[in-house]
Amino acid sequence: MKLEVKNISCGYADKTVISDISLTVRCGESLCILGPNGIGKTTLFKAMLGFIKLQSGQILLDEEDISSWSRRSLARKVGYVPQAHNPPFPFKVIEVVTMGRTAHLSLFSSPTRQDTKIAEEALQTLGIAQLKDRIYTQISGGERQLVLIARALAQQPAFLIMDEPTANLDFGNQIKVLNQIKRLVRNENLGVIMTTHFPNHAFYCASKVAVIEKGNAFRIGTAEEVITEDYLKTVYGVDVQIISVGEKHEGRRVCIPVSANCG
Repeated sequence: MKLEVKNISCGYADKTVISDISLTVRCGESLCILGPNGIGKTTLFKAMLGFIKLQSGQILLDEEDISSWSRRSLARKVGYVPQAHNPPFPFKVIEVVTMGRTAHLSLFSSPTRQDTKIAEEALQTLGIAQLKDRIYTQISGGERQLVLIARALAQQPAFLIMDEPTANLDFGNQIKVLNQIKRLVRNENLGVIMTTHFPNHAFYCASKVAVIEKGNAFRIGTAEEVITEDYLKTVYGVDVQIISVGEKHEGRRVCIPVSANCG
C-alpha cells in the first residue's frame, strides 16, 4: 500500500502556505520531514489528515483520492500521533489507548471486549503493557508519547503521521521512541511520516527525508542526499560537520556543531 501526495497546494482562506509538493510513502518506509518553524509542516499534515481542503492537487491512498472519504474512513487507514499532551481527565492508560478504536465503532456504541483486546495488544507491541492500569497523567513524558503511539496503533492503520514525536523528551526517552518507530516500520510494516527539528533523528530512523525550505523549495531523497552541511547552514544559520561513526558497513552519519571562537 502507498500514500501519494501529488502536486498539492494548501493553506488557509486565500493564503497559500505550501504549493506544488509531491511525495510517496509506502508501507514499510519512514519519511522524516525537516524544516524551520513556520515553514508549513503542520499545514501539510492537516491536509494529509483531511483537516483542511486542498487548493489544488490530490492525496491518494492506493490510487484512490481521499478527498471524498469520511473522517472515520480515513482514520481506519491513517493514524495520527500528536505531541504528548495532558488530557483534562485522569484516564487510565488502557482507556486512552482504547479511544483509538473510535473509528471502528458505530455512532452510539461502546468499546467491546475485542476493542479492549486490540488496545492491550497495541500496548504489548510497544513493550508498555505494564502501564495498562496506570493513570495517564501520572506517567513520564516518554511513556505518554508511547501511549499516544499505542492509541494510534489501536486504529489498526496502514500509516502513522507523527508530529514531532520526540518533542519535549529527554535524550533517553527520545531514543526509546525512535527505536519503537524503527521497529514498527520494520516489524509491523507500517508507513510512517514524521516531523522533527533534529537532523540526527532523520539519519537514525528515516528511509528517506524531505526538507521544506524558505520560498517553498522542497526536496526529497535519502538522508545523505538531502541533509548536507550547506543545507543546515542555509536553513538554520549554524555551521555543522557531518561525519560517519561506527563500522564502515554499519556506520551512521551524524551532524555535530563546528566550534566557533567566542571572543
